[in-house]
Amino acid sequence: RGLYFADKASYSRNYSHTPAKQSPTNERPEPQAGELEMFLTRLLVGKEAKIGQNKSLTVPPTDTSTGLKYNTVTGYTAGSQVWIVYENGRAYPEYLVRYYVGSHDASRSPYRAKNEARKSAKWSKCDSFELSVSTTNSQPNTIRQGFWEYLADSGWVAYDAITQALIEKTFQDFSKGNSLNSTTVIKGPEWEYEVDVDKMVQTNVQHVDRKQRKVRFQST
Repeated sequence: RGLYFADKASYSRNYSHTPAKQSPTNERPEPQAGELEMFLTRLLVGKEAKIGQNKSLTVPPTDTSTGLKYNTVTGYTAGSQVWIVYENGRAYPEYLVRYYVGSHDASRSPYRAKNEARKSAKWSKCDSFELSVSTTNSQPNTIRQGFWEYLADSGWVAYDAITQALIEKTFQDFSKGNSLNSTTVIKGPEWEYEVDVDKMVQTNVQHVDRKQRKVRFQST
């Protein structure tokens, strides 16, 4: 039917699996007693329909204003927002997280909390999931407070959270000289766009006229 994703790890924990025993050629360590695994995933939500529980739903409902189906179904259950998508290509499993529940075990977790880990010299050498949105090692040194918008026919509209991160990462890399590329490609519900953070325009790369719209970063 669909693929389920939750905002809270406590919800996904109910569906975690026990790690399989590793082969001699596998670089991952052997699982220990009580360990479980779940994916930390990036999800392209698109246009979402907020509905209550409906176990009979096998495809997203239709948006009556456009005649097109919604991309994602979302709702709240067990203390977490949950999204259901029906296309495998819109979910990217970025990390496979192995964890355990219980008292702190220093042999498996050298730090008791995130704040303690931040004080370690190893922390500054690793890529932070909170800052990085690509598989490259470059990441912005400064987090700006604000959001990216494009100028629609009805006025300025903010991009969704994942697109915000992609555009900001492109801007940071380009402005700091880490990359000569000032563009990033994003996908909307119907079209594919190229956002240029140097020219500050969004181009519909699939439209015959390559329609452009202004973009801006709105500080908060």
